[in-house]
Amino acid sequence: MKGLMIFLTLVTIGYGCKNIKYVNDSDIVTFDLKELPEISSLKLSDLGFNDIEYIPLETNEQCMLSGTDNLIDKYRLEVGERFYIVKRFSNIWEFQTDGKFISKIGTIGRGPNEITAAHDVKINENDQKIYLLARWQKKFFIYSENGKLTKTIQIPFLPSEFQFTEGGILCYSENHMGDVPNSYTLIDTNGIVKKDFPNKYPFKNHNAYVVEAENIFYKFNNRLFKKEVYSDTIYEYKNENFTPHLVVQVGEKLLSPEARTEFDGFYLAKNYIIPLNLFEFGDFVYYEFIYRYVIPDNVLIYSFIGSKKNNYQAVINTGQGLINDLDGGPNILPMTIKDDSTIIGWVDAPKLKAHVTSEVFKNSTPKYPEKKKELEKLAASLKETDNPVLILVRLKEGI
Repeated sequence: MKGLMIFLTLVTIGYGCKNIKYVNDSDIVTFDLKELPEISSLKLSDLGFNDIEYIPLETNEQCMLSGTDNLIDKYRLEVGERFYIVKRFSNIWEFQTDGKFISKIGTIGRGPNEITAAHDVKINENDQKIYLLARWQKKFFIYSENGKLTKTIQIPFLPSEFQFTEGGILCYSENHMGDVPNSYTLIDTNGIVKKDFPNKYPFKNHNAYVVEAENIFYKFNNRLFKKEVYSDTIYEYKNENFTPHLVVQVGEKLLSPEARTEFDGFYLAKNYIIPLNLFEFGDFVYYEFIYRYVIPDNVLIYSFIGSKKNNYQAVINTGQGLINDLDGGPNILPMTIKDDSTIIGWVDAPKLKAHVTSEVFKNSTPKYPEKKKELEKLAASLKETDNPVLILVRLKEGI
């Protein structure tokens, strides 16, 4: 039961948003995952990566990160032009792009200007402000680049996550119990509702178990996209409408509202795909999910990687990651993107140090031997108690 609750959670109802317009378009790229291919081993160079950079995150008493190798209950990384935001539960830390610690964001508590829980956090690139969503307080807390609270915004509904768009802030309200009236709400930066988008997937939840990643927002090429767990289509949000962008067909493995009504959480975990992460980089789509989670066996997390320009597609074991043949360093477990051609992962300091002293690393013949030597120097400079090291991997031009 404890294992199942890793991604199935007991929650109360949220509500939110009306007037949705979905535009049909048959001329979109479709990936076929109705039958999962055999798990592959992919090298970074197989996908066209040719550069790698390591950024150690500063370690001090205000920013001690631990347990970063947990694939499900993992940290989130938000990437800005001038700084990174690291989030785990309600703990949020801010780092410069060179890894130097800036500030801890938000104060947990029930006093004035304190948050009871942080549900989401994003960087507004227009003004470099940090927006923290405290769902149960129906409030956004807004912080300056140096971590100081500048204002709060009250909102009239209970969103669970959000993303900035050209018209303001697009919010998503969890549909855990199946009866949330609206899935998405567009608000302005003062919290005024501009448009509501009705819930397309009502159901009756009799057992109160819910899927964590009901909705995934991501940005690519300065455009905003979203995918809901009950749909195999990724939509672009533009001009207050949702337009089909890509399709990942999974057939009977697609979780449906009907299944949520009929089956308990154990059955859902075993028979349907549970999304965890989704983004695009270069020519590729990266889709991370759980399938056939059987208790008490270890959970297997898959990552699908498909090209939008040719028929290339593969599925890897997310725990193994992408094999680092650039400098022989640890494999890359992608978290998000820095820009359209750069993915980011990270590795714990002790794991990096252990890898560099291993026979596998010593005997490796990477594509860039000079970078292997640089990695050895970096690992030697780290302490076992240091914070994780960010890994940025860049595609060669034209991919």
